[in-house]
Amino acid sequence: MMQEQAAEQRLQERELSFLQDLTHKLATREIDLPPFPDIYARIIKTIHDPDVSLQDVSRIVVAAPDLCVRILLLANSALLNRSGMKITDLNVAVARLGLSAVNSATVTLATKDVFQAPKGSSLEYLLNKTRTESVKVAAYSYLLAIRAGLLSEKHNAMLAGLLHNIGTYYILSKAVDFPDMVSKEVLNQWGPGISQVLVENWGFPENISSAIEKQQDIESAGEEEASVLHDILICAILLARESNNEADDDIDYDQIPACQALQINTENVLQIIEDCREEVSSFVSALK
Repeated sequence: MMQEQAAEQRLQERELSFLQDLTHKLATREIDLPPFPDIYARIIKTIHDPDVSLQDVSRIVVAAPDLCVRILLLANSALLNRSGMKITDLNVAVARLGLSAVNSATVTLATKDVFQAPKGSSLEYLLNKTRTESVKVAAYSYLLAIRAGLLSEKHNAMLAGLLHNIGTYYILSKAVDFPDMVSKEVLNQWGPGISQVLVENWGFPENISSAIEKQQDIESAGEEEASVLHDILICAILLARESNNEADDDIDYDQIPACQALQINTENVLQIIEDCREEVSSFVSALK
């Protein structure tokens, strides 16, 4: 009996240490930054070279077979291929998608390699579920930017959606010894802040990291430039939850500033989801 009590106490101490470690890392912003795999890091660096050509990107992408497949799937998705014309050539796919979409695909695969959980574990299930949700939010973000006439923000909106749960990936990958500690409350409390730090440290634009940090702040409507992306991300998260039948029972779209800004309300929210269904589904299939 005493041995069981001692073991239970040790477990509680380790769990407390895990939460204290998360708190310390977030407070000091000293999160052990996992590097992107070399090939993806080189592709992202190439994409951000101001003198790079689409041909240059196509040549380096060939070195990452998984990415080639994703790029072709994206180029044929209903979200990014409105013409419906079948694309089978990688060079054509890169040219059609453009650098921003190729960058998003690269980031998606890079984060999938960086953050992993034991095969068959509850953590792996949660990680895969969260990734799928992030891709869905990215698709809604892209479509909402277009719907609002904010075409210059559509790719940043997509990237914000893909990255907004990166802190959750981090926590899940670190919780191998404490799978029972990974509650919705823990992820909600620490996830957004860790996401913001990682996105900022990886060098993504400030308006993306700012929107990600404030993703749970649905009651405010910012006046700064970054608030546009913030509104889009909040609404995309809400649409994704609604489409999964996971929306809060007391959600009132009419009273949410971000929804008001993007003309989403209780009467039209389900129609918006239905209108986006095919495009969102095709994007999720391409990147999940």
